[in-house]
Amino acid sequence: MVHFHSFIIALLAATAAHAMPAPHPRQAGSSTLADGQAAQALNLQFSTLTPSSPCNNGDSNVCVDGKFAQCVNNALVLSACAPGLQCLALPNGGAHGAIVTCDTTQEAIARIGATGAKGGLFG
Repeated sequence: MVHFHSFIIALLAATAAHAMPAPHPRQAGSSTLADGQAAQALNLQFSTLTPSSPCNNGDSNVCVDGKFAQCVNNALVLSACAPGLQCLALPNGGAHGAIVTCDTTQEAIARIGATGAKGGLFG
């Protein structure tokens, strides 16, 4: 099994993350196919995480069971998104890569699809 830390190094090297769960503001600029595929890869990896998954302080933020998760004292601390939203990786419209934020599933699918990536949230 891939350790959480290895996953962060491999998949989040170019990923910007938000410190607090909040709806992602619509940004000017366009996301590329690679950005959409990066978001899909993160969403797929997030689907394997549990609240007890290992982490290291300083790791990037992740999503666990639709909740925003931060590593605090080497343990994931989950925060619920606002009602109607869930934690997802989205293509970053203002820069390359993907971001971790709270949004609707429909918006995430639309934004990933707009990059040309096929297969919805998970590819």
